[in-house]
Amino acid sequence: MNLLSTYLKNEVATLHKENVKLTAIGDINNLPNQCVKELNKAIELTKNNTGCNLNLALNYGGRLDIKNALVDIIKDVKVGKINLDEIDENTISNHLSTKSIPDPDLVIRTSGEERLSNFLLWEVAYAEFYFTNVHWPDFDEKELQKAIFTYQNRDRRFGGIK
Repeated sequence: MNLLSTYLKNEVATLHKENVKLTAIGDINNLPNQCVKELNKAIELTKNNTGCNLNLALNYGGRLDIKNALVDIIKDVKVGKINLDEIDENTISNHLSTKSIPDPDLVIRTSGEERLSNFLLWEVAYAEFYFTNVHWPDFDEKELQKAIFTYQNRDRRFGGIK
C-alpha cells in the first residue's frame, strides 16, 4: 500500500490539473492509515472535477457490496422508506457503493486470468470482456487499442436474443 500513498502524493496535483475526479469503492477504512489519509485528501481535492473519473477499487468485494446493499434496503423497508413491493433492480443498484458510477461497458482482464474474482458482480451483467495474457505493468496503449477494437466489433445485445 506504500505504492498507493506514493502515487497519490506524486500524482494528485496532476489529476486535479487534468480535471480528473478520483473516487474509491471498497472498505478503505481498513487500509493503512497513511493510505486512507492520502486517499481522502485526493478525493476531497478532486471531488468537483468534471472531466474523467478515476475509480479505485480498494479492499473491494462484489459479494460484500451486494450484501451491504441488501442490508440497507432491509433497513429502509423496516422504517417505511421503501415498500417491499417496490424493490426492483434499480433499488439494488442505487444502494451499491457504485451507485454514482456507470456500469462498465468493457472489462479488461490481464495476466491470462479469465474469471471475475468477485469484482463488480452486479455491475458487469451486460459488460463485454477482453482477456489478455499481457501482465498489468506491461499493458500499454497498443494493448488498450486492441481491446477497444475487439469491443467495437462485438454485437452487444444487453441480454436480448437475436
